[in-house]
Amino acid sequence: MGIFSRLNRVIKSNLNALIDQAEDPDKMIGQTVADMKSALSRARRELVEAMGSAKRLEKKEQELRDEATEWERKAVLALESDDEDLAREALRRKARTLNEADRARARAAEQATAADAMKGQLERIEAKVDDLKARKKTLAAQVRQARTQPNGPGGLASDRLGGGAFADLERMADQIDQLDAEVEAHQLLEEPSRARLDARFEALKAEHGEEGIEDELAALKAKLEN
Repeated sequence: MGIFSRLNRVIKSNLNALIDQAEDPDKMIGQTVADMKSALSRARRELVEAMGSAKRLEKKEQELRDEATEWERKAVLALESDDEDLAREALRRKARTLNEADRARARAAEQATAADAMKGQLERIEAKVDDLKARKKTLAAQVRQARTQPNGPGGLASDRLGGGAFADLERMADQIDQLDAEVEAHQLLEEPSRARLDARFEALKAEHGEEGIEDELAALKAKLEN
């Protein structure tokens, strides 16, 4: 979510600069558009990297499943040579390889989900930037007019910049803040829970792993006998 935090800072810093009487609205709005376009360009690169990572993990998963198939073939060869210990070891390695493949698949899914979420957010932000660019002359005039008007009771200068794109951008910045907070809270809650679940699954695999190996070994022997 780092790219959205950076966009948030771009939005808020430029809105604050517009409130400053010393800043030229035309120049500042143009700079806001340029800054956000630059941030979006970096975001697009991050999106491509996330999508590439998902593809690499999918490829890794397939490679690991192919490797597991090869370990099963070696177990069969060992049984054909009446070497049960070697066959048992091959099946242990097959099981470990399949576990790695499952983890790669889970990480690939996480990356793909993150990329989809980022793509949707970026498309909405790009639409806002295009709108800001199209309306920058009108908005600059609104800023100049707002600067000539006194603040109302308890009012802030930012409240006088009118609705339209600036209000939308302020709301977007607040939404990005909320999104970051939700993601952080989710991670804080999820990671300990996931760690406990992983520990329990590892304990179960350790407890039942050898039993599973023996069952698979017996199944292979029965298959060969038939």
